[in-house]
Amino acid sequence: MDGAEVGSHGSLMTFDQFEDIFRVAASIGVVRDDFHRFDDVVTGKLYDLLVVAQSDAAAQHRDVIELTDLPITRGLQENIGLFRELGPHLRVGPILERLTGYPPLDGVLATDTRSGLPDITGGLSVALARTFRIVYPELRTLRARATHWSLVSTLVDLYL
Repeated sequence: MDGAEVGSHGSLMTFDQFEDIFRVAASIGVVRDDFHRFDDVVTGKLYDLLVVAQSDAAAQHRDVIELTDLPITRGLQENIGLFRELGPHLRVGPILERLTGYPPLDGVLATDTRSGLPDITGGLSVALARTFRIVYPELRTLRARATHWSLVSTLVDLYL
């Protein structure tokens, strides 16, 4: 994949992986300008899940955030399963690096939590792609339309 460098410079995944997810999960083409918006939305949602997990761990008087602390809904579990079927393998390093742009968590991530981040990120990515398909059934290529990203980002904030 020629986009391999992209994932190692502060992005959750490579452009090629992003493109494949949208193409296979939602039959939508993307352009490079969409990549940064996508990365921001998915990273933000991943961080939100971790903040909720941190609260759950703290309520149980733990400093370690376990994978079971993350609020993974049935729908997100299904999207994680779809992501696994698609076959891309994300690396945890770029995901953790991307999260450094957010306020640090009070707790530490357990080993299984860290190793689960790639699948959760993939599940969030599939959910986002599928949301675009539902909201814009006629859409063939995103082409970085700000109105599309704004509406879908607002919806994602509501349901995740």
